[in-house]
Amino acid sequence: MKLVWITLVLVCASHVHAQTISSPESLEFDAANNRYLISNRGNGEILARSAAGILSVFTTDPSSPAGVEILGDNLFVADGGSVRAYRLSDGVRVLNYAIAGAQFLNGISTDGSSRVWVTDFSGQRLHQLDVSDLSNVTHTTPIAVTGFTPNGVWWDRRNQRLLIVSWGSNARVFNWLPGTTAATLLTQTSFSNFDGVVQDCDDAVYVSSFGAGAVLRTPAPLTAQSVFVSVSTGHANPADIAYTPGAGEIAVPNAASSSLSFIATACAGVLFRDGVETR
Repeated sequence: MKLVWITLVLVCASHVHAQTISSPESLEFDAANNRYLISNRGNGEILARSAAGILSVFTTDPSSPAGVEILGDNLFVADGGSVRAYRLSDGVRVLNYAIAGAQFLNGISTDGSSRVWVTDFSGQRLHQLDVSDLSNVTHTTPIAVTGFTPNGVWWDRRNQRLLIVSWGSNARVFNWLPGTTAATLLTQTSFSNFDGVVQDCDDAVYVSSFGAGAVLRTPAPLTAQSVFVSVSTGHANPADIAYTPGAGEIAVPNAASSSLSFIATACAGVLFRDGVETR
């Protein structure tokens, strides 16, 4: 399979203000509006990037946005010690939920229905929110002590499990099953500082490695014997990656170069196998 990538330094100027990408941490494809929503951490805002590459401000409400995830009509954002949510239609905040004791909420994922999971990078915890009623959110901490530094998370819908990647040397990929209180090691690598994790339409797993400055891939199924290989190198601190169904591309926020990269996969244009992560 041949994979190619391009890096775009995105600057959109208007007559009054110029929107620029600054230390992007995460991004998510908003299919309903054919745009990417970008956690523009350096400027404390969420940007929208249109199909034509034009940047605009979605919201300036978050102070230090990290992971972003779309569920239904809302964008959920890990922001410091809180999870916030904004309506896709107008960017209005509809949820501001502070998690007591949270230190640095980072990776975020959802089951596409009512559950939102978010990692506490510094506190080494996994939190779960039930957001079926935004006026009455409930919160649990299914993993009180991970024993590793958790970063990106991805809901593997087909296997009904959460994939969690770790920061640090010999970065690892863990498996967590809802209802349990600990994550199980799936595989350990020789790479360092994993940030984001996604699956493509064939269940192949991709991770971004700060240490390698690369996006890595291993075919499905993910096992202890899985070997990750680079599919795209030369990234400057690749952060929380996204997989875009239909387009079949991996979108990469490069935090150090304030740019985005897009990696084509064999899933491009393959609609009937997409939907690995339910949105």
